[in-house]
Amino acid sequence: MIKVFTLLLIFTITGRAYASLSPHDYPLLADLPKKEIIDLTSKKRVPQTLYTYIDREHTFKESLKLVSAIYGLSWVLYPLTQPKTFRNQGSFRNYKDNFGELVFDRDEPFWNWIIHPLSGSQLFLFYRANGYSRIESLAMTFISSTLFEFTIEIYTEPASIQDLYQTPVFGSIIGIGIETLSLYLLNQGNPFSKFFGHLINPATLFWFFEGKVNITPTWDGNDRVGLLLVGEF
Repeated sequence: MIKVFTLLLIFTITGRAYASLSPHDYPLLADLPKKEIIDLTSKKRVPQTLYTYIDREHTFKESLKLVSAIYGLSWVLYPLTQPKTFRNQGSFRNYKDNFGELVFDRDEPFWNWIIHPLSGSQLFLFYRANGYSRIESLAMTFISSTLFEFTIEIYTEPASIQDLYQTPVFGSIIGIGIETLSLYLLNQGNPFSKFFGHLINPATLFWFFEGKVNITPTWDGNDRVGLLLVGEF
């Protein structure tokens, strides 16, 4: 279905996207959810939703806005997710002393090898949901992670050498796996699969996710079948 979307989608200046399929394209519809797009008995159209990712170009201003949003959110989430550490070890004096410092931290493996890569994977998926390619999402994740290490986490401890690469690199690798699995689940067309698809990739639930495509089937009642694809981005 991604082939269909890539080859046949026509983008308009309004930000809406449309495409249609002729009868000879029908074999390409095999990748749609396992549900008839047109009930041949009642001749009734059954709307579908396709989840995918649409890579596009971004302005510097748009990228700066997204990085700033993540940066601000990090300042809110850091004390909320680690209240004891923030309260007991954090101070503006530590912030001043730790500024510019870079060390090998001695955090537990659970944090270095699980929590940081998982948080990096969700950063990666956030940028993917906003139309960045995989390489661009890796770069944006690296920027956000570096800002966190050097300007937020130093409130409690110096920036960590391990976290600088484990969060964006390992996180992006995990993110690609989550992306692939979530798209498979979301496009199965049943509530159970869709629930777990959103659970592992929550960015697909928010307004900024640009890969949600509404598919409206058309049929003239004879031998012509078509699809209207509409996506907001």
